[in-house]
Amino acid sequence: MVIKRIDKKQLKIGMFVEAIEGPWRDDPAMGRRFLLKTAEQLAAIVNGNVSGVFINTALGKPRGASDTIVSEQKTLRNATRQEKLRIAQAINHQSEEAKGLIQGVFDGQDVSVAAFAPLSDDIGRTMDENPSLFIGISRLRSQDTATFVHSLSVAALMVHFARSMEMDESIVQLLCVAGLLHDVGKLAIPKQILHKQGPLNADERVQIEQHPELGYEILKKQSDMPELVLEICRSHHERIDGKGYPQGLSGTRISPEVRMSTICDVFDALTSARSYKKGWSAQHALSWMMDREEQFDRTLLRRFILSLDTEMTKGLL
Repeated sequence: MVIKRIDKKQLKIGMFVEAIEGPWRDDPAMGRRFLLKTAEQLAAIVNGNVSGVFINTALGKPRGASDTIVSEQKTLRNATRQEKLRIAQAINHQSEEAKGLIQGVFDGQDVSVAAFAPLSDDIGRTMDENPSLFIGISRLRSQDTATFVHSLSVAALMVHFARSMEMDESIVQLLCVAGLLHDVGKLAIPKQILHKQGPLNADERVQIEQHPELGYEILKKQSDMPELVLEICRSHHERIDGKGYPQGLSGTRISPEVRMSTICDVFDALTSARSYKKGWSAQHALSWMMDREEQFDRTLLRRFILSLDTEMTKGLL
């Protein structure tokens, strides 16, 4: 699925409409997602109180499956060797810093939020310089560093996402810290379960699903851990439909910041290569996520896609 936001005046018959921005009453004849077939349908949208339209160009203009990864490959291929090396070195350095801070918190050291500030600033600068290259290189991670690089990547995505929404910089910094610490509870899970190749059995699944609560209890022991960081650690696996864990929260009981963290967490997990799986292309991952409105906040997910308006996602936005 290739999603692109256009002005309503750019809409044409034959386009496939995924969603409409602005006050809008669904026409039962059209449905929630529909192929724009008639002049009457077009006029209803163009003349209505609509601010923008999200279209699916894959359905409106069929393309080969290989197109989904071309732009990502092009981004990495066109980057100079020096650029790749510089970003890779930055990620290695940041992941080592993240490992030290996260491990310190897990070991019971009283690590202040201020201690994360230099790393948060560094992550923000590196991500802003070249989001596609940062994401592309961070997708490749070893088994031993997977948890820490994943946390680093989620933090970077959170910073980029929040800044694209023009959130207050103090909140951006907290979201970065939350991204770094959201999986601290996984350090309490046996490595043979974390790195298992193949499906988990019922007992292993129960243990994995304990990591948000374990992380929350670890972070609560810190003397000045902000409530937002605690909330994201505990609730980043909750779902809009209430089928998440550990508390089964649903709807408005899940804050916008937690919903943002879920999007960033799942996107990085889907696109990252692990010892037991290949990473998906960004377009494949975002398409899969867009098809699961019961799991993600669709409005925020669209904003996330728009925030990744880079070579990596050309054709999707």
